[in-house]
Order: sequence, then C-alpha cells, then structure tokens
Amino acid sequence: MKITKPLIMAALASTTLFGCTTSEESVNESVAMERPDGLNDNTTVADSTDYSQMFADVGNTAQYDLISLMQKDPNLSTFAMMLEQAGLTNDLAQGESITVFVPVNAAFASWPPDSLNMLMLPENKAQAIRLLQAHVLPNKVYFNEFDSSQRIETGGGEYVTVEVSGNGSRASIGGATIVKPDIEASNGIIHIVDNLISPIDAP
Repeated sequence: MKITKPLIMAALASTTLFGCTTSEESVNESVAMERPDGLNDNTTVADSTDYSQMFADVGNTAQYDLISLMQKDPNLSTFAMMLEQAGLTNDLAQGESITVFVPVNAAFASWPPDSLNMLMLPENKAQAIRLLQAHVLPNKVYFNEFDSSQRIETGGGEYVTVEVSGNGSRASIGGATIVKPDIEASNGIIHIVDNLISPIDAP
C-alpha cells in the first residue's frame, strides 16, 4: 500500500490499536491526546545512546514480531510497558504489515514525576490508548517513503506533520525525529524516534 500525498489518512477504533481502513489508499488515522500536564512542546532530554548500535546483538530482527523485537532493547522499555498496560500488545504481535514509531526512554524524561504512573491507571486507559495510537500506521512505511508534502490526519481533526531534511537523510514525524529507521520485524517495521509524536491543530 502506498502513502497518499499530501495527506496520509487512517481510521483508528477508540478501543483497539487500529481498525479497518475505509479505502485502499488510506493509512490508519491516529488519535491524538493531550500529554500528562499539558506536555506537548516536544521537549527532548538529551541522552548519549548510540542509536546505531540498537539491536546490534539481535542478529536477524525479522525473526521477531514487533512486540518481541521491541522488548529486546532496554532503551524502549517505557513504550513497551505502556503498550502492555493498555492491553495493546496482542494487536501489535498479531497484526500484519504495521509501522510503529517507538520513542526511546529518554523521550519520557521531561514528563513531570508520577505523570506516567497516572497515565497507566485503569481509569486512564482510553487516554493511554489514544497516545499510543498516534505512533502506529497499519502498513509498512519505509524511511525513504516519507517526504515533507505528507501529513497524517488524526481522528480529532488534528494533523501529524512530516518533515524531511538533509537531502532526505533526516525525517521527523509529528516533531519526533527518526534516529534509527527501517528495523524489520516479522510483521512490520520499527522506526526509533527521539520524542513522542505530537499532532497539531487542523490548519
């Protein structure tokens, strides 16, 4: 399935990670949410992780599904925990041809104390799901398929911007820069990002 331009469209169910798309050219629509305590400024805490070495000791990453592969790197444990707490691991493990933008743990370091714990409470499950949905596309999208003419429309009428720079060597999705792209899993692709994806209001 190719990405449509200038708009990447999708349709996500409110209680599952993603639902059925309505057309052959559409991409699942992520649902936006406010971050805990209004954290929508894409502040990233600097970290010294050598992203190029992530999964270096795994060998053939394509032998693992998305969830199993994610759990192989401790730098991704926060996002993996959120998926588990929200009850979405089966969706990612059993789905096919999925793209996931996975934030490193440092992306959560700027959150106020206890905000992540609050988000993981059962009564806040719907909010957590909406945050996680913004990081998933229901088809494989490789790094070289992104360009700045694209944007993702969310279920709330907001948009996730795509910015490509450096002659195609750098790409940011919703303010989150891809720091390690195109990690193949058995049922999709992981792009490691340095921040959480933030939609913007519709223009």
